[in-house]
Amino acid sequence: MTQALGILRGAFGRVALLDMDTSLVDHAHHHCHVILKASGPDQDFIVAGRALPVRDDTAILINSWEPHRYLHRGGLQRTAFLALYIEPAWLAGIDRAFRPCGAGRFFEGSCVPLDGTLWRAREDLVRRIGCHDTDAATLEDRIRALIIALAHRYGDRQPPRVALLTDHRIRRALQLMGESGAVPRDLDTVARSAGLSRPHFNTLFRRCTGLSPAVYANAVRVEAAVAAILDPATTLAVVSDDLGFSAPANFTRFFQQHTGTIPSQFRRVVAELP
Repeated sequence: MTQALGILRGAFGRVALLDMDTSLVDHAHHHCHVILKASGPDQDFIVAGRALPVRDDTAILINSWEPHRYLHRGGLQRTAFLALYIEPAWLAGIDRAFRPCGAGRFFEGSCVPLDGTLWRAREDLVRRIGCHDTDAATLEDRIRALIIALAHRYGDRQPPRVALLTDHRIRRALQLMGESGAVPRDLDTVARSAGLSRPHFNTLFRRCTGLSPAVYANAVRVEAAVAAILDPATTLAVVSDDLGFSAPANFTRFFQQHTGTIPSQFRRVVAELP
C-alpha cells in the first residue's frame, strides 16, 4: 500500500512525499501540479493522454484542470514522489507575471529537465520532509523557493489567454455542481437542468472544460474531503457520510485512488504550516 511519508499544507497549497506502489485514476485539480521523483525506479505519469517519464532529472508539470493519472509499474518496487499542489491565487499573488497560472496553459512543457539548482532544491526538500525535524518557517521558505524557480523557468508569463466559457448551459451545469458542494449531484439531473441530453452534455462539457463531468465532480469532492479530514473533531465515518458515500470503505478507496493515500494516514501525517 502507498505510504504517505509527509504532507505539508499552507497558503501555498500542499506538498506530499508519497512512497507509492499503487496507481491513481484519471483525475484533475484546480491546482498547478508538480511531480518530482524522490527515489526508486523510474515511472510514467499519463498527462492529457501522453506517457511522460518521471526520472531523477525530470519534472512533470501539470496545468490547472489538466487531466492526468498514474499507472504504477515495476511490481513490488516502490517509487517515492514529491508532489506539489500549488494554489494559483497564491502563486499569482507572489508575482503579477504569474497571473496566467490559473487559466489556460501556464506551464509551457509537461516534462521538463531539472538542472543542478532545481535538483538540489528537490533533494533538500525531500530530506527535510522525511526527517521531520525542520521548523515550519524553513520548510515554507524551501517550498516557496522551489515553486518560484519552476514557475520562473517554465511558466508562460504572457498576459492570460483565457478561453471564455461562453456556453450558458455548461455555465449553468458548473453552477449546479458547485452548489452541491461535496456531495455530487446526479449528473443525469444536472444535464436535464442544463437543458441537455446526457450524451450531448458529456460532449459539450468536455469541449468547454477539457474534462468529463465525472472528473470535475470528483475533483470538487476530493478537495472537500481534504478539508474535512483536517478537522480532528470529526470522525472519518462522519466525513464519509457527509460526503455521500454509502460506506467508509468506499470513501477510503475513492480517496486513495485520487490522492495516493488513505484518509486515516493523510490525517496522521499532515502538518499545517502557519
